Amino acid sequence: MATLTGLIDRVRLELGDPGRSFVWQAPATAAQRYELPYSPVLGSTMTVFVGNVELTDYVEVEEHTGVLTFDTVPTEGETISVHGTYYRFFTDLELGYITNAAVREHLYNRTDAFGRAMNVTNLPIVEEYPAALLGTIQALYTLATDASFDIDITTPDGVHIPRSERYRQLMEAINLRKGQYDDLCKALNIGLTRIDVFTFRRISKSTNKYVPVYMPQEIDDRTPPQRIYLPIPTYGGSPVPSEAAQYDLVFTQGDDYEIGIDFPFDLTDHTMKAQIRLFPESPAIVATITCTVTDLALGKASLTLTAAQTALVPLRAYWDLQVTTPTVTYTYLTGMTFCKRQITKDSPPPTSLDWSPTGWPTGP
Repeated sequence: MATLTGLIDRVRLELGDPGRSFVWQAPATAAQRYELPYSPVLGSTMTVFVGNVELTDYVEVEEHTGVLTFDTVPTEGETISVHGTYYRFFTDLELGYITNAAVREHLYNRTDAFGRAMNVTNLPIVEEYPAALLGTIQALYTLATDASFDIDITTPDGVHIPRSERYRQLMEAINLRKGQYDDLCKALNIGLTRIDVFTFRRISKSTNKYVPVYMPQEIDDRTPPQRIYLPIPTYGGSPVPSEAAQYDLVFTQGDDYEIGIDFPFDLTDHTMKAQIRLFPESPAIVATITCTVTDLALGKASLTLTAAQTALVPLRAYWDLQVTTPTVTYTYLTGMTFCKRQITKDSPPPTSLDWSPTGWPTGP
């Protein structure tokens, strides 16, 4: 099973940026900040001593610049000793952002054989190297952006320093790596250049509505058909603008649900109301969300649904959060609710008239 840490290590190997250990010693002065001659550094494994006393927990490390900031000024004349690891290009945090984004792009809209969304945890072993290659390409682009600001230097005595050569070399390396990544993806039908299979959607002439599309199933698969929800084009129109922030709720049928909301204002003299409906103008309320203020001054509130309420919520529905002040009422949040189907629940015994192997009711 792949891990993000393992992919980061592989990207470092491709970049030629392995960790290197260092030991730095210097006498303490009347200063609180000290700049290491090494950067970027790995702050999580760094140890700092002043004399024979370890002060690692009392020092803040700026990993990208290699600057140490002590909570208190060290005793002047004492020897500061720093033991740690440094890199050539990126910190672990920076390379983590790059690698994580590369994996998400490499696995975009992909599912495994069981219909589960693919991520780092179920990335096939054969795709670890291509995913690391894409991370390497994105890291090289970052280095190329930095090198693009360098300009050639020419002095009157004839000395010429072609600093822009570094940018050209990086772009050549990027093109070679992109070709390598594309060749692997085409051979394995993975990544950004894979071939997808789609089903054309039909629109009913009598209702002007899409004909539903369902996921194909194996012949011995007795689960209910799973509908596929595809993006709907605007057909040249413009989406309806909204001043309310878009926020979707995802929960499981038959489970208690709670989420915290942080408002950027004091909630004194404010009331909240939230409902779930099948569609925005539906006359029937699917569920009323309980809104509780947990901290008036800091603007903190919680939205809760009981297990009995989530058991009745359909697969997709709409919700919004309405805030009322002494002078105005407005919609603060709006969005959709996605209710995943429950598996563990109280079911009738096999001898009941309401039981069937497929899960569909068979009673009168």
